[in-house]
Amino acid sequence: MNELAASTSTEASFGSRARIRATDPRYMEILDFLWEEAATLDRDDLRGWQNLLDPAIHYYMPVCLTRKRGSNESFETEGMHYDEDFGSLSFRIRRFLETQAWAADPPSRARRFVTGVQVWEGQGEGIYDVASSLLLVRTMDDDFRTDLLTAERQDRVRLSETGAARLLERKILCDQTTIGTHNLAIFL
Repeated sequence: MNELAASTSTEASFGSRARIRATDPRYMEILDFLWEEAATLDRDDLRGWQNLLDPAIHYYMPVCLTRKRGSNESFETEGMHYDEDFGSLSFRIRRFLETQAWAADPPSRARRFVTGVQVWEGQGEGIYDVASSLLLVRTMDDDFRTDLLTAERQDRVRLSETGAARLLERKILCDQTTIGTHNLAIFL
């Protein structure tokens, strides 16, 4: 288990490394990547999103626990809503696009609002650790109700010399212990 996977706290995960400020061109490249990724998913361009993933991706969402203040364990270390790699994400994308995945057809209409982006030097050349807040607003079918989901995302992004970015790791820390949505047939 790597350092990002072992911790649920942004400070514990990234705080000891040099922070990259918003005036740094690398910060702007990463911010642009996160916005491009959100827009790609909002358009339901799953193949386009797949192209933004590093082949070594680890994409996971531990189960949120209700704990008293001061407890170090706010998230399950073994139980996951998602625990995916490139192969399993590719399978899900193919299933959504090429079969009758009843939970994803017709697809949800969603907007992802990414804010509070912080970037740190990562371990390795061109690797950056990124924390952001996510607000997902989703509607399904002809239902007038909307699903809201808020989360912290702890990402590891690989930035090439040409500025091309790829998502290497995403840990999704959902704020809700009980997720009030029909399903999780959506990428966060």
